[in-house]
Amino acid sequence: MHPVELNEYVVPSNALEEWVNLIALWARGNVSGGITPGRQRAGKSFAIAYFVANFRKWLGNSVGVVSTEVPYQRSTSDGKFWRGMLRSMGHPSTKHDPEVARELFVGRLVDAAASSEHKKVVVIIDEANLLDAVALQLLSGVHNDLFRIHHVKCLWVLVGQPELSTLKATLRAEGKKQLVARFMRDEYTFRTLDRMDDVDAVAKCLDETLRYPKNGPFYAEHFAPVPYRHGYRLVQDTSVIVETLDEELSNNGLGGTGGFSMEGFIEVINHLLINQLPKLRVGDHLTKEMVLESARATTWLVCEQSEALLSDGPDVNAKAA
Repeated sequence: MHPVELNEYVVPSNALEEWVNLIALWARGNVSGGITPGRQRAGKSFAIAYFVANFRKWLGNSVGVVSTEVPYQRSTSDGKFWRGMLRSMGHPSTKHDPEVARELFVGRLVDAAASSEHKKVVVIIDEANLLDAVALQLLSGVHNDLFRIHHVKCLWVLVGQPELSTLKATLRAEGKKQLVARFMRDEYTFRTLDRMDDVDAVAKCLDETLRYPKNGPFYAEHFAPVPYRHGYRLVQDTSVIVETLDEELSNNGLGGTGGFSMEGFIEVINHLLINQLPKLRVGDHLTKEMVLESARATTWLVCEQSEALLSDGPDVNAKAA
């Protein structure tokens, strides 16, 4: 099956590329940690997967990279915390001794850094908004051991919901400035698809970058081969896509023009590719009715409604100072 039909592909959108460039910049410098909060379904997890799979394009063999996810706990328990982090890394452990689980976690980071030129590891932690001061103290101890015992440098990239910024403010208020300095030295908000340029970039990627198989047709070409040969490109229809989706948001009391969640938007694009592009004949273009049909056939509106409920008002697309 095609990756679009399996929904197993990542579009390097403008927002994703901005995030990737920033993490690469942090990795080349002396930043020990930074946070990248962003709206739910903005594409953060896609970005993490993309970075882990492709980091050598930007960083060569200078660093190692691992990713993990914070396990949900009502209160931080050392053993559950380390076992949850290991499980997310694909290395589950049945060891109940917290120290053993911690050493296994440290070992994974040392292994990742061992073959790098700078003996450095970038640790990307998803759902970092679930961290608390206790968990950060645990990670701080790992950071110290990596450098003191194993001579490994570490960059911690904390990725999560907008509450990450609140955690930073809380730690400062509680006088835990050492944790802020170590893990939250820089901050960048992962933004949504909030400009026509962003949507154009997604469409151009499907028109001109992504292929399946490796040397096969471009994604848009695969689903509309004859129109594509005669000059059709998905990017020609981004205006009708954006205008239709904005109107649908307005009709449902969501205002419109506030940006689209990456997850929901890609659902719409996938449906357009699979169900609407094959209908096109030479000279045809997507219509408002086609876009609306695809939008209503997916969970796109549910994603946007969920985001509206979770939003606390501030413009989370602005870059943090």
